[in-house]
Amino acid sequence: MNRSKDSITLGIILCLALLSLSTPILADTGRTQLADSPWPTFGQNLQRTGISPYSGPEHPYLKWIFTTGSSVGSSPAIGADGTIYVGSWDNKLYATSPDGSDRWSFATGKEILSSPTVGADGTIYVGSWDNELYAINPDGSERWSFTTGEYISSSPAIGADGTVYTGSGDGKLYAVNPDGSERWSFTTGGYISSSPAIGADGTVYVGSSDSNLYAINPDGSEKWRFTTGAAVDSSPSIGTDDAIYVGSADNGLYAINPDGTLRWSFPTGDAVLSCPAIGADGTIYVGSFDGRLYAVNSDGTEKWSFATGNVIFSSPAIGADGTIYIGSFDGRLYAVNLDGTEKWTFATGYLVQSSPAIGADGTVYVGSFDTKLYAITEAPRYSLTVSGSAGGSLTEPGAGEFIYPAGAVVSLAATPDNRYRFVNWTGDTDEIADVNSVSTTITIRGDYSITANFERIPLVSWPVIGTFVVAVAVAGLLLFFVRGIRPAWIEGRRKAAGGKRR
Repeated sequence: MNRSKDSITLGIILCLALLSLSTPILADTGRTQLADSPWPTFGQNLQRTGISPYSGPEHPYLKWIFTTGSSVGSSPAIGADGTIYVGSWDNKLYATSPDGSDRWSFATGKEILSSPTVGADGTIYVGSWDNELYAINPDGSERWSFTTGEYISSSPAIGADGTVYTGSGDGKLYAVNPDGSERWSFTTGGYISSSPAIGADGTVYVGSSDSNLYAINPDGSEKWRFTTGAAVDSSPSIGTDDAIYVGSADNGLYAINPDGTLRWSFPTGDAVLSCPAIGADGTIYVGSFDGRLYAVNSDGTEKWSFATGNVIFSSPAIGADGTIYIGSFDGRLYAVNLDGTEKWTFATGYLVQSSPAIGADGTVYVGSFDTKLYAITEAPRYSLTVSGSAGGSLTEPGAGEFIYPAGAVVSLAATPDNRYRFVNWTGDTDEIADVNSVSTTITIRGDYSITANFERIPLVSWPVIGTFVVAVAVAGLLLFFVRGIRPAWIEGRRKAAGGKRR
């Protein structure tokens, strides 16, 4: 009897074991090998959709600036502990604390244009123009480096099994094992600046300057290729329906079906090197060298376009509220509303090639060719208390306490009552443009209290009236006297001349 029970128990265990072996384990290729952080890689995830679970600032405010030794064209990534990683043309990868202080830097042999990727174990992967792909420990020490045949500006991606993929200027896509050894390489017909994206089935998508977008199987064999009219330096992104979106130097944005056939193409006014971002509603956002950010419906029709002042190389980041953030060569970071209107802009000191990243607290990080990494957060709020003396009213913003974000420029206007006049503004007046003007502005940089002062226009006093009357009387007497004596004086002159009349 006990032997029978043991046999049944053993049979159940074997069945469960076989069932577990026959049931496929679905890997989350978007997050499994990435750090559990707000923005662990270029494009936020391995599908490069550029969408964040966090919203950025409504009112931009400079939190801090971190200065490197040269231009920052690399895009920031964020580690699980909030550390911000970014490369610079001074050959270094920088690790910056959330407060903007320098944690460490790692020197490579040449410029870093590649954007770092942070693995689940904290390892940071980044390419350099010295031809190397680096794996860097969280403390800034080198884990390993892998040599390619040319420069690396492509940003690494990490597969579900830990394989690291990166493109190189030698025209190859490399698959590198977690220990730094080569797994395989796939050769294209031109240099690769595009950053690979990874589909749910492990397919790796990457563009090449040979005008093709390639779909490559996890074993390194070609699945298909799609040919555009010029170099594909844009990085592909993958939609929830597995459509692949990519830009081309032929000015087009392409939507490609999972089997490699064309779904649609959308023309812009110049080359598209920006990586498309995909909104929650399926809208595709992409920048163009014509200086515009395009919003394209999922059927390939234009929703709207937003003009900046120069070329767009930067790739969009999308906040949880739908706001789109993108840099421009006009030196600005733009925040654009869902309807294509401007929410705000933030000026850096030079070109913005870097693509923004959004932190868990809503801080937006972006690099600039002015050598700096910027952290832009929600502006603090300050109170403005406005009052007025007797004799007038406050029309802008009115009387009372008002709350404004730091940096806001607030209009001030006062209206004197009948027989009163405006004198000046008093109180915390350092940020008032003109304290003597009835209509002016104040820039909010703290809590302020100000007063509009009025005074009665004085009536003409009796002493003044008396003086005026006396003056008039004297003038009248003088006139009378002159008129009275003039004929006598003339007559006297005539007599003296012999009494002759003329």
